[in-house]
Amino acid sequence: MSVEKKALLRYEMILPVINEDYPDVSANQYYERISKTEVLFPNGELKVIRPATLRMWHAKYRKYGFEGLKDKKRQDRGNHRALTEVQKNIIYNIKEKRPKRTALSIYEQLVSEGTIKINDTSLTTVQRYIAKIKPIIGALVQEDMRAFDMEFSNDLWQIDTSHGPFLTVGKQKLKTYIIAIVDDASRMIVGHNIFLADNSVNVQKVLKDAILKYGVPKRLYTDNGTPYRNQQLEIICATLGIGLKRAQVYHGNQKGKVERTFKSIKEGWMYNINYNEFTTTEALNDSLEIFTNNKNHVNHASLKETPWDRYLKDKDLIRYHDVEFVNQSFLHSAVRKVGNDATIKLEKKVFEITQGYIGRKIDIKYQPDLSQVFHVDGIEYNQIYEVNKVENSKIKRNQPLLTNLEDHY
Repeated sequence: MSVEKKALLRYEMILPVINEDYPDVSANQYYERISKTEVLFPNGELKVIRPATLRMWHAKYRKYGFEGLKDKKRQDRGNHRALTEVQKNIIYNIKEKRPKRTALSIYEQLVSEGTIKINDTSLTTVQRYIAKIKPIIGALVQEDMRAFDMEFSNDLWQIDTSHGPFLTVGKQKLKTYIIAIVDDASRMIVGHNIFLADNSVNVQKVLKDAILKYGVPKRLYTDNGTPYRNQQLEIICATLGIGLKRAQVYHGNQKGKVERTFKSIKEGWMYNINYNEFTTTEALNDSLEIFTNNKNHVNHASLKETPWDRYLKDKDLIRYHDVEFVNQSFLHSAVRKVGNDATIKLEKKVFEITQGYIGRKIDIKYQPDLSQVFHVDGIEYNQIYEVNKVENSKIKRNQPLLTNLEDHY
């Protein structure tokens, strides 16, 4: 199991204490209760976590944030397993979507796709792993489907993606996607944007803008698609203290409020604009901004007041983070080994690192577009830059770049 996955599991176990919404009388009683149940780790291990361990994790999170939940790295640890983490995730996703599929049918599919090689992984190995995750899959299938309303603003945000208007650029018609976030208690649209691609980077951009403007939600309820089901979003939420929950596949009714918001957007805005008047996603989003602003300030049928007024009733409960901390939380993460030339490779680009790190693995944080890349050493963020070979050739060195030609004669 990766360092991040183990830290995320620890975070999920202490999250009710972080948000102070555990059903027990005290945090200690909560720890005592969950310590009586075995926890299934993503690698298939069943473990009992002691209350003292849970309290230690909570203390580390309060002091160091999400980084405090990570184990210290060991350079000598092997990583060989019968099933890789990627293979386990694929099997888990297949079984989650179609719980009645047999281990044999899943194994045959993965072999035919080349995900698993018969010589490396046996059917028994896959059967054993599926048997270990079966209790979790069964719990998801039986999930409570009743409607719900949150009590306070920012208790829960719902986020989803919907198809937007076609954008005409020259002779091309381009498909667009609307990503929107709705606050559950107030029904206020706290975030939205329009993009030419439906991906995780755009989802994170909308979420980041909403958090900077309206504060940090206690929980985030997402779709189960690829833009939402990724470790980067899990790390972002854990760093900011947000509980992340995903709707079941094929259960759109679990995201009722954001689905109804998209219905209002389409009927009230999308079907009433002239697509030919727009040539950029920015122009489309400006137009949508006018509609959502008006919607947030019109009485809601269920609330009997405007979403904006309902949202402000809980303004004293809304928590904000420092802008710099939010920006750092949304940086993507990677681990790279520093080469003998004191460089690392990231997204096909080469960046320079201090020579003292040659041969070592280091933590990297970066903007998805690589506009900013940082070497993270403990709590320090040191910006690093792409190699400029021309400038490097002009630097005075202890040894010349080219041996004196006279030495060859």
